[in-house]
Amino acid sequence: MDQTLFAMPILPGKTEATRAFLRELDGPRKQELAACDQHLGIVKETWAIQQTPQGDLLLGYLAGEDIGRAFTQFAASQDEFDRWFKQQMQEVTGADLNAPPTGPISEILADFGA
Repeated sequence: MDQTLFAMPILPGKTEATRAFLRELDGPRKQELAACDQHLGIVKETWAIQQTPQGDLLLGYLAGEDIGRAFTQFAASQDEFDRWFKQQMQEVTGADLNAPPTGPISEILADFGA
């Protein structure tokens, strides 16, 4: 199973909009997110905001069968929810998720479970 962690800087003044976006994912759009994840083979998705002296970060964790393929499929998707999700991410981080990441997924060096 693939896993990835990533951090994206939140644009200045967009932290509250990021919180609202994440509340919507965990609330009214939770079923749409679950359907998207199932379609992409994602079995775990976690989002957080980390405050730092350099600015706030949006942190993400994904686990699934093939994260690289999931990113590629999501980037190409024109599904209504996926378009909404990508638009929200671009508004709060500036990241364009219509293009899959060009580099390798994060290198997880230690993973401990109790």
